[in-house]
Amino acid sequence: MKILLSLTTILIFNLFYYIALSHDKNNEAEMLHEDVVKVTELSSGLKSENIIDVATNGMVCDFCAQAIEKVFMKRKEVQGINVDLNNQRVVIYLKKNVSIEDNEIIKLFEESGYGVEKINRTS
Repeated sequence: MKILLSLTTILIFNLFYYIALSHDKNNEAEMLHEDVVKVTELSSGLKSENIIDVATNGMVCDFCAQAIEKVFMKRKEVQGINVDLNNQRVVIYLKKNVSIEDNEIIKLFEESGYGVEKINRTS
């Protein structure tokens, strides 16, 4: 019962947060791809030049960030990751000469309970 109550609370919080973001016309989530790629800190791992920049929705807390970190850092292609909750962005740094298909990225996010708005690549 406690788990159901906790999940309901989280869902309600996420809904209100999403509504608040969608009404904020000055929302920095509309940040340019180039600005996100300039991130200097990583959540986990190492930077590389093979970068996937994912605009997301639904991530609101540190636990959300940790969940996404865990999912992607388990992948052999991933060298590092930066989760930016304020701007709803995840920057994934891949090892050289590897890739993860967009549909796989979307699947991993959706299975974790988050949405993907846009995927940009730099290599």
